This record gives sequence, C-alpha cells and structure tokens, in this order.
Amino acid sequence: MEFILHGYCGLYCGACPIMLATQAGTGTDQCHGCKSEQTTGYCAVCGIRACAHGKGYEFCDECSAYGTCELMRNFLNDAHWPYQRLVASNMASIRQHGLSAWLDQQGQRWRCADCGAPHAWWDEICPRCGHAVASYKADLEDPAKPK
Repeated sequence: MEFILHGYCGLYCGACPIMLATQAGTGTDQCHGCKSEQTTGYCAVCGIRACAHGKGYEFCDECSAYGTCELMRNFLNDAHWPYQRLVASNMASIRQHGLSAWLDQQGQRWRCADCGAPHAWWDEICPRCGHAVASYKADLEDPAKPK
C-alpha cells in the first residue's frame, strides 16, 4: 500500500511517528496517511478527515466554512499537539507552490541534515545518528520561514 504524506488538514504525515514506524516496519499500529485506506489512532476517527473526505475536498481550506470551522479551530488550538498550528501556513504554501513542491520541501525539512534519516515533528535529536534536528518548534518560532 502506498503512503500518502499529506493530510486533509495540511499536516505533513511523513513526520508522524506512527507513519515513520509503519514505514520502518517497527510499528504495532499501521498508518499509511489519513487519505489512505490504512489509518490508525486519532486519524482513524478524526472529524476533520471525515468532513473533508465527505465533502470531496483535497484540503480543508477549499471549504467555504474553513475560516469559521469549529473543528479546525479546535485542531489549531489543541495545546497537546502544538505542531498542528503549522497547518494554515502549510496549506498556503501548497496553494502557492503546488503539492509536489511542498512535499519535496517537507521531505527535506523532516530529514536529518547529517545522516538523511527522517524524524518526527517533535524530535530534537535524530533517531538514527543523534545529530541535532529542528522540531516543529523551529517553524513556530520563525513564521516567515517557508513551509
């Protein structure tokens, strides 16, 4: 099954620890991305996923209710998952540069500059080589940085 690295909400699924474990063959839960037939955990029951999929949207920002959507507002403001605040800028970048270019950029963004191993949103140390990597916090601290 193919991995789908972009979520309806604008998250880069390729930095999800569950997907990374699935790709590595080490995870007990299996996820191939929220737009795939194989989801798990929160993504399997996500209201945003269900809404966007049900309406036939590729991304939530295609919806006329996006700016006032309570599901999205709660998602963006969830203190347990602060990396979710990046989704609005992610969707803007996708609209400006195209999905393929954004996926290429994200694929590089979420890899260790030293060894090339992928890492998760909140990793600050590469899981393979121990080199320092930039977690999601770096993107929140520098909102002007291209996403």
